Amino acid sequence: MTDAVIAQVKPVQFGYLQRLEGVWVMQTKRSQIIEQWQRANDSTWQGQSFRIVGNDTTLLESMQMVRRQDGIFYVPTVVGQNDNQPVRFKVKVLKAEGFVAENPEHDFPQKILYRWKDEQHLDARVSGKSEGTSREIIFQYVKQ
Repeated sequence: MTDAVIAQVKPVQFGYLQRLEGVWVMQTKRSQIIEQWQRANDSTWQGQSFRIVGNDTTLLESMQMVRRQDGIFYVPTVVGQNDNQPVRFKVKVLKAEGFVAENPEHDFPQKILYRWKDEQHLDARVSGKSEGTSREIIFQYVKQ
């Protein structure tokens, strides 16, 4: 990313994240992945991701989108990873269509992308290198 692209992310664009609000569902062969978001205050969105298999629900991660003086950050805390500590990804691009957040120092992923296809469909992608191999995981959500 160039400095020109980084400079494009302005605090006022935090309002674009309103589209996150609600419950998003991805159906897999064996389970459902649920991601739910709500606005906590003027500078924070909070989310959680769950996997549902039959009657069992497992928390996968808690997430925040946080607006601070030094930028906007996507901050996930993944169960069983990073000693259950949050990892900060700086939002490099934030538009009405979605956002890109990066942390080149993280083991995997280094990049997180959320993109709305329309008001009811959201793709979330995590990508980067893991043990020298490029990887990408795509989550295709439908709003409930």
